[in-house]
Amino acid sequence: MTFVTRKARTVVGCAAALVLGSTFEGGRAHATVSDSVHAALARDLTIGLDFVEAHSELAAGSADDPTIALESGRLALYEGDCDAALILLARSDVAKTDEGASLADIARGCVRVTAGTVVDKDDAGAVEVRYQDDSDRPLTPLIVETVVRARDALTRDLGATWPKPTRITVVRDLMSLSAMTGLPQKDAQTTGTVAVAKWGRITLLSPRATHHGYTWRDTIAHELTHLAVTRATVDRAPLWLQEGVAKRQEVRWREPGAFDDRPSSDAIVAQGIARKLDRPLDQLGPSIAMLPSADAAMVAFSEVTSFVRYLATIGTPDVLPSLFAALRANQPIDDALVATTGSNLKNWDTKWRAHISSEPAPPIPALFGLGASQVDVRELQKRVRLAELLYGRDHVPEALGEVDRITSPEALEDGSVRYLRARVLESLGRQADGEPLVADPKDVASSFGPWWAIRGRWARARGDEPTAGLSFFEALAADPLDVEVACEGIDAASTPKSLLQRPLCDASRARHEPPIGRE
Repeated sequence: MTFVTRKARTVVGCAAALVLGSTFEGGRAHATVSDSVHAALARDLTIGLDFVEAHSELAAGSADDPTIALESGRLALYEGDCDAALILLARSDVAKTDEGASLADIARGCVRVTAGTVVDKDDAGAVEVRYQDDSDRPLTPLIVETVVRARDALTRDLGATWPKPTRITVVRDLMSLSAMTGLPQKDAQTTGTVAVAKWGRITLLSPRATHHGYTWRDTIAHELTHLAVTRATVDRAPLWLQEGVAKRQEVRWREPGAFDDRPSSDAIVAQGIARKLDRPLDQLGPSIAMLPSADAAMVAFSEVTSFVRYLATIGTPDVLPSLFAALRANQPIDDALVATTGSNLKNWDTKWRAHISSEPAPPIPALFGLGASQVDVRELQKRVRLAELLYGRDHVPEALGEVDRITSPEALEDGSVRYLRARVLESLGRQADGEPLVADPKDVASSFGPWWAIRGRWARARGDEPTAGLSFFEALAADPLDVEVACEGIDAASTPKSLLQRPLCDASRARHEPPIGRE
């Protein structure tokens, strides 16, 4: 019997009282005490990812009972059996309830998206990856490695335990992400959401769906944290705690990177407060992904990141696991905070905001907005595009002339601009002039896969294997299906690592993406 089950037993009295006090047509109770109690226990066990125990609770109830059918459908959804979930949730007595109808919609979306999918299983890593597009399957080794390392980090930092397997679904587009998770597509587009941890799995947008990818490996670690916190608290953690811990943990599965906390979350919070984009921690709404703008989402993520880091830094080493345990025991968040830290949320919020205001705020790169000095985006796009077209048609000196006209410091922080200039200089035999463009990641505002790839390629050519290895690691973490990223990082010798990556290189070539300027 797990801790969740022992905790869940404490709701038996309440559940029984509710059932005994509920009457329907003819004064008859809609469910027996036993069935409703088994259903309530099964719900908490399912949400806590204790599926074996949830099955036992449901088996002890009557399959004819709508509450048992509802929770059986929920469990099937969590276990990835969307067809079985839909059959259970489409029952008329279940579907007429608000929760049943909502879960049935998720199950329908899941059935549509997973029809014809392919599944890769890694038994050693206890990871199951389902692909909507089998062209993404070469990502499997990287996904498994990320999941295993991130789970280990979460166990180390938070005491997280893991049911097996960890389930990942990789989808083609935001429409599929929305259908699988219930997140409205419009909200995903507004806030730039690329993954959701819900229903016991991670649904991840393929890196190929966005131009030059995104930080998809850190995103997996972020979403795994949500699963760990949900399991640890039986989904009782407030949004600020869920997102704050996830942002803190998303980089702790690997060595520190060049773009960790860049720009500083404290600096973004300070700018958000100045622009009145901040919100009280307990008033973020149901999801950061549902905030009204990308700027609002960025400020909110920075708020919770900064606050949780502050709480973890000045609190005891076990402050977060202790807080999770208190929430799991059904304590309200203020009571849990007082019990584990000595102060409630309002007092912590006051201390944290005083800390933010006392610290100097470094400038935010213009590429991130929030009132920073802005580049002339239209002019920059025109210069870059013209340079690309000239380069692609072998007018390389003329391409360099266009790139030379990009002079604003803000534009020169853009990794794509630096990459383009480096490629042009390389074609002119002036690689030495291009070296400063790829020397220091601190000169670049954000990660860009091809920039890392050319940096790695040049480092390898001069025999600097440590820099090359780090660069290709970062390139794959940003844009694994770009040809230069996927193929240039393979050693000439057939090392085990390069053999694993060759399918990824083949998949990137199969996209038939035209070279720069030849679209």
